[in-house]
Amino acid sequence: MNKVILSLCLLVLVGCQSTSQSINIFQLSKGPKPAQVDFSAKQLLIKRIAVVDYLKQSSIVFEQENGELVTTRYQLWAEPIDKGISRSLINDINSSQSKIRADEHHFSRCRAASDCYTAELYVEKFYPSHDSLVTFAGKYKLYLGDELMAQHDFHLSKTLTDDGYAHAVESLNSLVAQLGKTMVEQASQLPSSASEIVRTMCYYRRQFFS
Repeated sequence: MNKVILSLCLLVLVGCQSTSQSINIFQLSKGPKPAQVDFSAKQLLIKRIAVVDYLKQSSIVFEQENGELVTTRYQLWAEPIDKGISRSLINDINSSQSKIRADEHHFSRCRAASDCYTAELYVEKFYPSHDSLVTFAGKYKLYLGDELMAQHDFHLSKTLTDDGYAHAVESLNSLVAQLGKTMVEQASQLPSSASEIVRTMCYYRRQFFS
C-alpha cells in the first residue's frame, strides 16, 4: 500500500477512534477571480445540482478496497456539497475563458441580448478512494429555453500524487474544472436561437428524406 493510500486510510481510522483529533473543514471552490462581466457573452446558468443521498452530508466520503463507503468524522465540507460543486463549477468556468459567462440560476437572469443556456447536473460519485484516485461521476443536461439541447454522462478521475485530504479536495476541484471546460465546449457548439434549431432540424430532415 503506497503512501497516499496509507495516509488517507489512517485519517479515516483516526477519525473513527480518536476523541481529540482536530476537525478539518474544506472549501471546494477557491472563489472567483476579479473580472469585468461581458454582457454580450453567452450565458450558462447552473439551474440545479442534485447529488445521491449518501453525499448529502458534511463528512467527506472515502471508498475502501472492498467497495464500502465510509465517512470521515474529522474531515468535513464547509457547505453542502451540491452548493460547493456549483460554486466551483461557476468560478472555474469564468476564470478559464470569457466567451461564456456562468452564473447561479437564482443569482442571474437570462439577458435578452445574449444566448442563454441552463444546466442541470446529477452527481453520483465525488470522493477519494483506496487506489489513490479521486472520482467525479454523474450526468448533465443543457437547455436552451425549455428545449433540451444535450445530455451526457461523465466519469472523471485523477491520480493522487500527495497525501492528505487537502490534496484530495484540490484534485476533486480540478475534476470540476475539467467538467466545466467540457460543458463550455459543448455549449459553444449548440444552436444559439430557436430559429436556428428549426433550421437545423429541417436540414437533417431534408437529408434523411431526400
